[in-house]
Amino acid sequence: MDKRIAVALGGGGVKGVSHIGVLRALVRNGFEIEGIGATSMGALIGVLFGLGYSPDEMEQVFHHLKRTGYSGRDKNSEPAFLGLRRFEKFVREFFGRKTFHDLKTPLIITAAEIEHGREVYIREGLLVEALLASVALPGIFPARRMMDMDLVDGGVLNPVPVDAARSLVDAKTPVAAVVLTAPLGVPATMERIVLPRFIPRWLARRIKRLRVVQAIDIFLLSQDMLNRAITKHNLDRSKPDLIIRPDVAHLYTLDTGYVTEIALEGDSAVRRALPDLLKLFPNSATEELRHEPRPA
Repeated sequence: MDKRIAVALGGGGVKGVSHIGVLRALVRNGFEIEGIGATSMGALIGVLFGLGYSPDEMEQVFHHLKRTGYSGRDKNSEPAFLGLRRFEKFVREFFGRKTFHDLKTPLIITAAEIEHGREVYIREGLLVEALLASVALPGIFPARRMMDMDLVDGGVLNPVPVDAARSLVDAKTPVAAVVLTAPLGVPATMERIVLPRFIPRWLARRIKRLRVVQAIDIFLLSQDMLNRAITKHNLDRSKPDLIIRPDVAHLYTLDTGYVTEIALEGDSAVRRALPDLLKLFPNSATEELRHEPRPA
């Protein structure tokens, strides 16, 4: 029996690297990815997968981005706390003039239109422009003008675009949602204030006791709580057939992270979800996920 599924790849900055491991494990276990709905970092993974890049090649892309960084501003940058100059330069050189028609796997990238507060599906045109809109974390990275709209990170309205993935397949094809946040009701484990690693531990402890730093901590915890609530609301509404939740909620969104280790969290998440995943295909033989660590 064919094991065809669609996947919704959520946003979450560096946490999104775990999508690589999820896709690797699904394909290794014989699942055919028939469609992808993706936002933010999930959109970049979706584009790479759709163009035929292997998981190892995708990891190399993120090793490169870890070295170069994502941000950067110049005098012509749009209003934002950080710019996306380095990331934009990379994706323009890497993807060039490729469009959605070049993808081997159907993909919808989502963004949020800020004037009217609505989710936007992007399914045609240049992949680079869709990516730059979908990763535009409001206030942090500049909004993107596209299709006569100002677009920002799709995760603002819908962190895991299940309906987008479902729209690409028939009604019988299950949709798996890859969720990068912890559930509501679980203690927050997110590392809120990230200080440079060269700062001595004793000094870092003193910095984190400052009132202004503690205030920022509360703000970031509140944002995390809001994101988890929005995620739950959308999952309750869209009802994916399965939730795959890599253990990455503790990671800081804008950190560079350890690429291979984070990707392996995706492999582990599929291992945990595999029994429930196979129940969606009752005629399939029981299978065991092979865990194959990848070198950095």
